[in-house]
Amino acid sequence: MSRERIIQTVESQRDRVIGLLRELVACRSENPKLLDDPVRQEEGRLGEAACQTAIAGHLEALGMEIDRFEALSGREDVVGTLRGSGGGRSLILNGHIDVVPVGDRSLWPHDPWAGEIADGKLWGRGSCDMKAGIAAGIGAVMALQACGIRLQGDVVLQTVVDEETGGPGTRAALERGHLADAAIVLEPTAGSIMPVEGGVEWLHVTVRGVAGHSCMRYRSVHAGGQGTAVNAIEKAAKLLAAVQELERHWGNTKVHPLMPRGITTINPGSITGGTAALSNMVDECVLGLSLKYLPSERRDDVRASFEDYLASVSAADPWLRDHPPKIEWGVSGVSFPPSEIALDHPLCEAVAGGFRKVIGEPEWRGFEAVSDLAWIAEAGIPGLLYGPGDTMQAHSTAEYVDVEELIAATKVVALALVDWCGVTQRGPTGPQP
Repeated sequence: MSRERIIQTVESQRDRVIGLLRELVACRSENPKLLDDPVRQEEGRLGEAACQTAIAGHLEALGMEIDRFEALSGREDVVGTLRGSGGGRSLILNGHIDVVPVGDRSLWPHDPWAGEIADGKLWGRGSCDMKAGIAAGIGAVMALQACGIRLQGDVVLQTVVDEETGGPGTRAALERGHLADAAIVLEPTAGSIMPVEGGVEWLHVTVRGVAGHSCMRYRSVHAGGQGTAVNAIEKAAKLLAAVQELERHWGNTKVHPLMPRGITTINPGSITGGTAALSNMVDECVLGLSLKYLPSERRDDVRASFEDYLASVSAADPWLRDHPPKIEWGVSGVSFPPSEIALDHPLCEAVAGGFRKVIGEPEWRGFEAVSDLAWIAEAGIPGLLYGPGDTMQAHSTAEYVDVEELIAATKVVALALVDWCGVTQRGPTGPQP
């Protein structure tokens, strides 16, 4: 089986891959959860359905078994399975079709839904994040079939909804039994291969106080005062300052070879407490935090470490010692476990082999955000991230993917499929319908 022939076949089909991506970008699949207007929410659901219909049609043309099902009410996943001849390893190719809202269209240099090509780039919402990856995965299977190659292992192509708000789409596909021996999540990776990603936790820290009128505040804050009111905002501020110290400590002491130093941030995303009556001493304040941790760490250990730290800080304050803060983990369902596989894992070797053949020596990095790889790892499936595009363009009003990067990624994925799944049949048969 000639790898050169696979590369040449992808090249000969570049217009089909580009056309597929333009078709997908034209589907206005804005995530309904991120839209306030009920009319636009319905338009988002219709856009997702149109995108999944287009994808299902392409997968059916490739002879895949199609499973289309509701992952969330009114929102469907599509999974296409290409059965292998047997004896090989199976592989998931995963991508999400939901996109973040376009926002102010006047800020876009090109129509966000047109998939225009200019300056060697294909522009539009979702072009980078991550419909280009889906197009590359489908294009890779197209090319292998055009070469007459039958794989030994199954290819499971998952196109899912709702990644942008936490990933229920991929979890639904996995729970439905669409599993494999390994997975490539086709997120934009800026020309790198990413075998690790850290975990993320959203949490609330709730601090209780005792309500009172601010005219009596002097009794509570001056030495020898006899007041009973306790302002929960001030106690929460003390804890927030301590959390920022913990963030600095973690940034200096927690290290992973593929992650940037300081990635273990604890971001204060919200603080809630009090009313419009500014004369109140507030009896409750809630800190909303987003906590990141390393791929090599365990979620339970990180949670325990954070709780122990807050307990030690609280112990030094007479009020907090007797009224410790309440910690709620997994707020809004956001509790992404980490993922990590070794660089010598066979999946890394398969993707790197294709990368070297097409592009050159790969750069290995960790994914700085979180993705649906988290749920794949949670299911016990080893995986990595690789796909066309750069997250610097994702979610922006100048979102694009470089056309040559799209074609190169299609070639890499095709070669990785051959190396991972194995081959039982080869020889040109001509393009598939």
